[in-house]
Amino acid sequence: MNRIVDLISALLNTIIDILKKILEQLIRMEQGGNSGVAALQEPGPQRPDPDRLYSAKYAADRIGVGERTIYRLTQRGMLPVDSYALGMRQFRHSDIERCRRYYRGE
Repeated sequence: MNRIVDLISALLNTIIDILKKILEQLIRMEQGGNSGVAALQEPGPQRPDPDRLYSAKYAADRIGVGERTIYRLTQRGMLPVDSYALGMRQFRHSDIERCRRYYRGE
Protein backbone atom coordinates (compact mmCIF):
# COMPACT_ATOMS: atom_id res chain seq x y z
CA MET A 1 0.00 0.00 0.00
CA ASN A 2 2.85 2.40 0.84
CA ARG A 3 4.44 1.73 -2.53
CA ILE A 4 1.26 2.79 -4.34
CA VAL A 5 1.07 5.97 -2.28
CA ASP A 6 4.72 6.71 -3.06
CA LEU A 7 4.13 6.18 -6.79
CA ILE A 8 1.07 8.43 -6.79
CA SER A 9 2.98 11.07 -4.83
CA ALA A 10 5.89 10.96 -7.30
CA LEU A 11 3.47 11.19 -10.23
CA LEU A 12 1.70 14.19 -8.72
CA ASN A 13 5.02 15.93 -8.07
CA THR A 14 6.01 15.39 -11.71
CA ILE A 15 2.70 16.81 -12.90
CA ILE A 16 3.12 19.85 -10.65
CA ASP A 17 6.65 20.45 -12.01
CA ILE A 18 5.35 20.27 -15.59
CA LEU A 19 2.53 22.71 -14.83
CA LYS A 20 4.99 25.14 -13.22
CA LYS A 21 7.16 25.05 -16.35
CA ILE A 22 4.12 25.70 -18.54
CA LEU A 23 3.10 28.65 -16.36
CA GLU A 24 6.62 30.11 -16.51
CA GLN A 25 6.60 29.80 -20.31
CA LEU A 26 3.20 31.50 -20.55
CA ILE A 27 4.38 34.37 -18.35
CA ARG A 28 7.48 34.81 -20.56
CA MET A 29 5.29 34.84 -23.67
CA GLU A 30 3.00 37.50 -22.19
CA GLN A 31 5.99 39.66 -21.29
CA GLY A 32 7.21 39.59 -24.86
CA GLY A 33 9.98 37.03 -24.46
CA ASN A 34 10.05 34.30 -27.06
CA SER A 35 12.47 31.76 -25.65
CA GLY A 36 11.25 28.30 -26.52
CA VAL A 37 8.55 29.66 -28.79
CA ALA A 38 10.59 30.19 -31.97
CA ALA A 39 9.85 26.67 -33.14
CA LEU A 40 6.12 27.35 -32.93
CA GLN A 41 6.24 30.46 -35.10
CA GLU A 42 5.75 30.22 -38.84
CA PRO A 43 8.68 31.34 -40.97
CA GLY A 44 8.46 34.34 -43.22
CA PRO A 45 7.35 37.94 -42.82
CA GLN A 46 4.92 38.47 -40.01
CA ARG A 47 2.43 41.25 -39.67
CA PRO A 48 1.25 42.14 -36.18
CA ASP A 49 -2.24 40.86 -35.49
CA PRO A 50 -4.41 43.91 -34.64
CA ASP A 51 -6.22 41.87 -31.99
CA ARG A 52 -3.10 40.44 -30.33
CA LEU A 53 -2.63 41.50 -26.73
CA TYR A 54 0.55 43.04 -25.38
CA SER A 55 1.87 44.09 -21.97
CA ALA A 56 2.20 47.65 -20.68
CA LYS A 57 5.99 47.41 -21.15
CA TYR A 58 5.58 46.61 -24.84
CA ALA A 59 3.04 49.43 -25.22
CA ALA A 60 5.40 51.89 -23.53
CA ASP A 61 8.31 50.85 -25.77
CA ARG A 62 6.17 51.00 -28.91
CA ILE A 63 4.68 54.41 -28.13
CA GLY A 64 8.00 55.76 -26.86
CA VAL A 65 6.96 56.66 -23.33
CA GLY A 66 7.47 55.29 -19.83
CA GLU A 67 5.21 52.75 -18.16
CA ARG A 68 3.91 55.46 -15.82
CA THR A 69 2.72 57.43 -18.86
CA ILE A 70 0.91 54.30 -20.08
CA TYR A 71 -0.93 54.26 -16.75
CA ARG A 72 -1.89 57.93 -17.21
CA LEU A 73 -3.03 57.29 -20.78
CA THR A 74 -5.30 54.48 -19.58
CA GLN A 75 -6.71 56.71 -16.83
CA ARG A 76 -7.55 59.38 -19.42
CA GLY A 77 -9.19 56.83 -21.71
CA MET A 78 -6.67 57.31 -24.51
CA LEU A 79 -5.41 53.71 -24.30
CA PRO A 80 -8.08 51.22 -23.25
CA VAL A 81 -7.10 48.16 -21.23
CA ASP A 82 -8.45 45.09 -23.01
CA SER A 83 -8.00 42.60 -20.18
CA TYR A 84 -6.00 41.65 -17.15
CA ALA A 85 -3.92 38.47 -17.34
CA LEU A 86 -2.05 37.31 -14.25
CA GLY A 87 -2.51 40.77 -12.74
CA MET A 88 -0.99 42.54 -15.74
CA ARG A 89 -2.78 44.98 -18.03
CA GLN A 90 -3.14 43.79 -21.61
CA PHE A 91 -3.57 46.13 -24.59
CA ARG A 92 -4.68 45.41 -28.16
CA HIS A 93 -2.06 46.06 -30.84
CA SER A 94 -4.50 48.22 -32.79
CA ASP A 95 -5.11 50.43 -29.72
CA ILE A 96 -1.36 50.75 -29.11
CA GLU A 97 -0.78 51.84 -32.71
CA ARG A 98 -3.69 54.30 -32.62
CA CYS A 99 -2.34 55.82 -29.40
CA ARG A 100 1.20 55.93 -30.82
CA ARG A 101 0.02 57.85 -33.90
CA TYR A 102 -1.97 60.28 -31.77
CA TYR A 103 0.76 60.70 -29.16
CA ARG A 104 3.45 61.33 -31.77
CA GLY A 105 1.21 63.51 -33.94
CA GLU A 106 1.36 61.21 -36.97
